[in-house]
Amino acid sequence: MMPEAVVRMEVALGPRASRIAAAATVCGIAAFALGVAAGRSQAALASLAASWLFFAGLAAGSVAVAAAVRLAYGRWAEGALPLAEAGTAFFGPALVLLAVVVGGEHLIVRGPHAAVALRLLVSAAVVFAAGRRFVRTARRAGGDPGRVRRDALVYLLVYAVGLSVWGHDLVLRLSAGPPFTVVPAYYFLGAFLSGLAWVSLVAALGDVSGPDLRHDLGKLLFGFIVVWSYLLWALFLPTWYGNVPEEAAVLLRRWTGPWRPVTAVVLVAVFAWPFWLLFSETLKRRRATLAVGAATILLGLWGERVLLVVPSLELRGGAASIVLGIGVGLGVAGAFLLSVGAQLGASGPLGAAPAPRRGPP
Repeated sequence: MMPEAVVRMEVALGPRASRIAAAATVCGIAAFALGVAAGRSQAALASLAASWLFFAGLAAGSVAVAAAVRLAYGRWAEGALPLAEAGTAFFGPALVLLAVVVGGEHLIVRGPHAAVALRLLVSAAVVFAAGRRFVRTARRAGGDPGRVRRDALVYLLVYAVGLSVWGHDLVLRLSAGPPFTVVPAYYFLGAFLSGLAWVSLVAALGDVSGPDLRHDLGKLLFGFIVVWSYLLWALFLPTWYGNVPEEAAVLLRRWTGPWRPVTAVVLVAVFAWPFWLLFSETLKRRRATLAVGAATILLGLWGERVLLVVPSLELRGGAASIVLGIGVGLGVAGAFLLSVGAQLGASGPLGAAPAPRRGPP
């Protein structure tokens, strides 16, 4: 018999997607174990850390989208709220994966790391607990609207602080260059954007939204890719005109050698392509256009998380490390899809008429 998570995911996203996710999860576990056995545990852990930053941030960011909508009285997004709140399903697996990352962090970072590991685990646990509490309050039948918005506000504050800690400890601390103080804000804003893109993608693919909701989601995506690009420009511009060798080296490492095409793809996927694609009102209302734009943003942000982590480390290169890293990343993606898909499947197939909300919007 198939695991219950796969069965429930089939209800939401279909049998093909659920089986691919299950296979990716098995592939990731095998790739990580093979990397450790073959003496490439550094590459496996670096890929795991980068993918954790993306998928844990995506899960937390999608719940932050729901919290922001409820805090702003956003009745327009009623149909998308279950998609956003389903991100809590990955909180448990994310905490387990983070324990693996911090447990093996001494292999890729020299120096004391016990305090950092504790800070990461505590910050993640607090973010996930606040997110679960907010969603539980929002879904409670006959809930107090004021309490829902209070928990939404608490979660958004905890989200900003907690993800700033993640950005510092898993990005800035790994870099040998001077710290870029915009990186924590850049990271949690990117996580919010990834959560918004995920909600838009699933809403478009599952046809759970009408053209008006797709238009609203498309406008938000368009606005937040501009904000993401502004923060990226705020990181680049002072470094360029300051021209301090130690600071410039951090960016040049990502704009030379094998990382240059990855950086170019990220810039096109997160900003240039969706900026053009989602500019038109007509295109934002179409399912296919919104899905393509959201999917490219997600893939670009995943690559951007790799750029934040891996180039800062001195790792053994070669095709073996690349294949190993891809396998580990696919495993984290599979675990995310299985957990979130199972949560969505608990309320029936996507595209079905939504059940009445049990809590206030």
